[in-house]
Amino acid sequence: MAREFITGTIGVVLLGMAIFAEQIGIDNDPGWGKGRMIILGLGIILISINILAIVLQNRLLKLKKNISDLIYRIGTINYFAKIHIFSLLAATLVIACYVWFLLPGFKSPGNAYYSQLAMSFKRHQLYLPEEPSPQLLSINDPYNYELRKQSNVDYPWDISLYKGKFYMYWGPVPSLILIIFSDGMLANMGDQYLVFAFVCGLFLYSALFTICFWLRFNQNLPGWLIGFSLLVIGLSAPTTQMLNNPRIYEAAVFGCQFFFIGGCYWTFAAINGDKAPSLWKLAVAGLHWALALGTRIIILPAITFVILVTLIYLWGEIKSATPKRFLLFLFAMGTPLLISIIGLGWYNWMRFGSVFELGVRYQLALVDYGKFTNLFSAGYIYENFLNYFIRPYQIQAGFPFIAAIENVASNNKLAGLLYTSPYLLIALIIPVARFLYPRLSGKKRIPGTNAPERWLAIVLAGSALILSAIILSYFFASMNYTADFMPSIFLLATYCLGRGYDLLSGSRNPSRAYVFLTVLLMVFSVGASTLIALPGRR
Repeated sequence: MAREFITGTIGVVLLGMAIFAEQIGIDNDPGWGKGRMIILGLGIILISINILAIVLQNRLLKLKKNISDLIYRIGTINYFAKIHIFSLLAATLVIACYVWFLLPGFKSPGNAYYSQLAMSFKRHQLYLPEEPSPQLLSINDPYNYELRKQSNVDYPWDISLYKGKFYMYWGPVPSLILIIFSDGMLANMGDQYLVFAFVCGLFLYSALFTICFWLRFNQNLPGWLIGFSLLVIGLSAPTTQMLNNPRIYEAAVFGCQFFFIGGCYWTFAAINGDKAPSLWKLAVAGLHWALALGTRIIILPAITFVILVTLIYLWGEIKSATPKRFLLFLFAMGTPLLISIIGLGWYNWMRFGSVFELGVRYQLALVDYGKFTNLFSAGYIYENFLNYFIRPYQIQAGFPFIAAIENVASNNKLAGLLYTSPYLLIALIIPVARFLYPRLSGKKRIPGTNAPERWLAIVLAGSALILSAIILSYFFASMNYTADFMPSIFLLATYCLGRGYDLLSGSRNPSRAYVFLTVLLMVFSVGASTLIALPGRR
């Protein structure tokens, strides 16, 4: 009752201060300003809470007991169940946030390039249904942006024009998937629907991957921490920013990463365990990588690296087996990729007369790609690194308090990932700490990792480095491109989270401080990424 008496007294005092503010001399204005209204509201809230607490005292005590019992039961369930419960809660929240961010995109018609190409495929055509206007075809050099602008003609942006037909330079796999739908459904299916499907698929594969290696390598960490980890993986930049404007660019990036991370998950599932590597799981991984390649060709170096690392791992693990077994592994992973490469070559040849031409040279964009050939250069790396990682966001007085800064060269709003998603620092700090710790502390060397763990660390770190190097060396800067390497970095950071905790095992207070600081980093990453995405909502 003492607590109710105190809160009730404070409420009455605040209520009196608001009503008699002028009489007691705390407000010389006879009107009701904002401050006076806030004091009045706080007083009413405290008094209301106090009354409800007295009236519903028995029910509140019962509720408190039920909550305590629930917490106790959660504490007594096994670690495996905890991981899945907190993962399910986090996944539900992340998918709900995706729906909320994409709602404006669902309401607007948007572009439907993938659906249009799917309808063309069903008619045995490789070009888009839309025909170029006579005004566009009459321009002497239709690839010159200034001439198109002067002629004031309508045309689909970033689509390739070749011999009087429109083509897409993006990979055809998403459109091949869409041919299962009727023309009527495709006519109403914008690219934003593929964005939603692919971003959800990417997150779910990332969650499955995380659960898989968490139960194997991160069991020293508190079980509830996986929920925070998945929230960071799903809701950190650049994902939330990309969902504000769901177009074919976002669909291609998310789709490629969905298939790529999916392939890595199935490979890890094949080698993770005491049994011999699973042949069918490696085949499924190869199929995923083949689909990733057919969605976005830029993923080829990363896929090549992962396959080489996997083959080296398999050779080391089954060196006592026959070479025939090794060739079966190679066949399982390599056959889908070989079919994909041959299919893409045929697709390009039938459209542009060259197996290596994707249609980039014939784009209708700001740049004439037939003349501008310096698309990738080491000279872009420094500036792009500053743009993607170091560029701070703008602090503003009103909600949402932070905003990305527009890049004049690319006309895109950029905000450094170290400011929006600092969780990625774990992927850098922990490996360095594990290297320096035994040397600076004078203690024994940290126990080595097992083969699947080495495969995991090498694959995630290597693919992240390869893809980030490609994106940093590209002439055009856009936050969308960072989604090509951030999924690998987030997964690597989550794996490293357990390795950092292992350094402090046996020290209770440092371990608690480590978890606390990690949670702060996670909350900041999700919060900053969400706030910076809000200005883009229509």
